[in-house]
Amino acid sequence: MGGSSRVVELVQYGMGGVGRALFGLVTRNASDIYNRLGIDLRYRALVDSRTALHLDENSALSPQHLGHLLAGFQANPPERLKDQAGAVEKPSDLSVLATELDRLRRDDRGARLVVVDVSGASETIMEPVISAALRQGQYAVLANKRPLCGPIADYRQMLAAAGTGANRLRYETTVGAALPVISTVTALQDAQDRVFQVNGTFSGTLAYLTSRLEAGVSYSQAVREAKEKGFTEPDPRDDLGGVDVARKALILARLLGSSLELKDVQIEALYPAELADLDIPGFMESLPQLDAEYAGRVEEAAREGKVLRYLATVTPESCRVGLEKVAKDSPFGRLQGTNNLIVFRTARYDQSPLIVQGPGAGAELTASGVLADILGLARRA
Repeated sequence: MGGSSRVVELVQYGMGGVGRALFGLVTRNASDIYNRLGIDLRYRALVDSRTALHLDENSALSPQHLGHLLAGFQANPPERLKDQAGAVEKPSDLSVLATELDRLRRDDRGARLVVVDVSGASETIMEPVISAALRQGQYAVLANKRPLCGPIADYRQMLAAAGTGANRLRYETTVGAALPVISTVTALQDAQDRVFQVNGTFSGTLAYLTSRLEAGVSYSQAVREAKEKGFTEPDPRDDLGGVDVARKALILARLLGSSLELKDVQIEALYPAELADLDIPGFMESLPQLDAEYAGRVEEAAREGKVLRYLATVTPESCRVGLEKVAKDSPFGRLQGTNNLIVFRTARYDQSPLIVQGPGAGAELTASGVLADILGLARRA
């Protein structure tokens, strides 16, 4: 992207909470980014699960059009992409990218394209899109964990397409929102340090749950509170099942050189299998039957001077996620609310490990991390 002014065009997949927050962040700050960094960020296409909106040259340059879109996406309830003028039903996600790559080839401004995946789409949908962009010499930024958690062969092909050191692919926000987790590991590796273990609380929802259990709140009440506060997914089992934390752990393990698959991660779900097939109201009504079990676990930990935390433990050889007893006066034990905490143990940071701590969830926070990744690519390329 050489030159004093660089044109960076965005094809964004995903218009949920993070996607709308990112669109707002870019739209409101594009002028400042250009004046400060000489990076001209322009939206070329917005894509959701069914619809694509390609912005023509005039639209891409029009603050009025972008402002109108932003107002709609930030309305309560937000407007949908399919309701926007010019939106079309997409033939496929790859076809959207192909349209923009073809336009880019006919562009004489030296623009570069960044595929931004802030969707929740599966790896079978998004990995081919991301790899196709990378193979064409373009760029990708992911907040979606799934493309990084598919079969290891697909993962390696995607990294190979990104070039030496995967320098056209960034995915900081897949593990800790805007917290510097991925970048900390890569910086340690660049410094020739050996990262042999990462422990972390990678779910603000489960951090909240365990801190409420510690405060004496019943399991069922703690889950209801988390749901009412918007900390959980619409179906709390998406959080309580531990799979989201397992994906984050797997991303870190692969960054450390592991060949593990998602099925290899040991996962402790915080509800029994017999509740998996209930509808959401039925699941919520069944939670009190788990209160005694979790109260007993809290009491057992307290007798040992410990508290429960939902932790991921990652090494190059293994991953496990689940409830663990930790010392009450340890960094994990002192953790409250929805904050995340990640501990890196390395050859150089062993007896006194490196710690990253802070909020690890939220649409605005995650969007800010995605924007930082986009600008990081633009500045380095």
